Amino acid sequence: MDEFVTGIELKKPGNGGPKVDQAKIDALAADLAAAITGTYMKKMGGESQLKKPETKNLRSLSIESSLSNQDLIIGENVRTNIPKESFNSEKISSEKSLALELEPLNVKFSVLPKQSPSNDTLNCRQTPKEPIDEQLLLLLNDPELCSFKIYVGKYKFRCHLQVLQAYSKYFQNYEDAGTLCAHLPTDMVTPTAFHVIYNWMLDITKRPKGGCSLVEIYSAATFMKIDELLEFAFGCFNESSVSGSLAFGLFLEAQRFEIRMFQFLMLSRVEEFFLPLVASKEFVQLDFYWVRELLSIHSVGVNSEIEIFMSAVRWLSYDWSNRKTHMEKLMGSVRFCLLPALFLRFLQAEHKTLVLNSICQSPKVREKVNKAFVYTSSELCEMTQRIFSLVKEFDPPEQRKWIFNKRCPYHRKPGGNQGQFFTYQQFLNYLESLHESLPDHPRSSGS
Repeated sequence: MDEFVTGIELKKPGNGGPKVDQAKIDALAADLAAAITGTYMKKMGGESQLKKPETKNLRSLSIESSLSNQDLIIGENVRTNIPKESFNSEKISSEKSLALELEPLNVKFSVLPKQSPSNDTLNCRQTPKEPIDEQLLLLLNDPELCSFKIYVGKYKFRCHLQVLQAYSKYFQNYEDAGTLCAHLPTDMVTPTAFHVIYNWMLDITKRPKGGCSLVEIYSAATFMKIDELLEFAFGCFNESSVSGSLAFGLFLEAQRFEIRMFQFLMLSRVEEFFLPLVASKEFVQLDFYWVRELLSIHSVGVNSEIEIFMSAVRWLSYDWSNRKTHMEKLMGSVRFCLLPALFLRFLQAEHKTLVLNSICQSPKVREKVNKAFVYTSSELCEMTQRIFSLVKEFDPPEQRKWIFNKRCPYHRKPGGNQGQFFTYQQFLNYLESLHESLPDHPRSSGS
């Protein structure tokens, strides 16, 4: 205790006793507190148990305890009184340990050999295998792997949508592909045609196989917009051998489908087969629309324009009660200006038969007959141009490509047609003669 109080200056109080210097006692207490809580605790590493202090330290602690009852105030300069050496030593030791931890390994060390192409070290070679198209074809032909369904009438086909899209523009733009099914109209696509076309899509030879008619394939390809098949089919139909009875047979076959362009094409190739066709039951069973189109074609093989008029009479007479309403429109297909003047005079008179008299008494037909009579008469007088100016809305007729059938009883060569005349019964007799054999008709360019 004497060691701590040596530096304290004692003053005697006024009553003669010693007097303590309070400022020095406060400074001494601050130094003791800083030494105990700072240097001593850091050297111990923050452990919970402290080393037993020496005797001198116990004395200092007892003094601190005795002084704690007094109102001691630690000044702001407490931290400045802590020895700096202790902090510097701790800082140096921590920096050294940190530098050792961050020291990297040798970055150039690697367990892998020097890189080289794999074919140099392994000497790889591709083994032979089957062509991939054959493997894919086997998968595509397996119906169990197909996820898209096509319904044509009561038939169902399991297909691959990607195969259909590869050839068909219809399926390329198909909006309901997410439903994984499609319904095709039977009036355009038959089940047989779809089956043949889908097999053609899967066949690497890409040639349509048999099983249905070419018209069915053409109709289905038209609906599904398969350009490659359309080009193939049209090339077949465009051959010169497709004419006459074969062309008309294809026309009838195409009536099941809505492909009018194809029907027009086949009907225009009837040509010399026209009169045998008029003599058949198929002609009188034709629809009005197609009869009118047939009579309007300039390439039909006839000996005279009278045969066109008589053919219209034959079709109307077959079912007059139901067809008489089409009479005036059907007569619009007849080129009255190509009728001989003698026959036009015959049409201007009254007739005993119901059908022929009804036709000739029609106001529209009479007007056509009168204008045509003026035109044909002017040809004989070389007044054609003048007559054209007198007859309003008059169109010169287009010549047909006449045939010359020597076996025709009323046949006359071009130039003599103006004097030609025959009755409806004579026409029917000639048609009946065509049932036995088809005539060989050489063709003329016109008269």
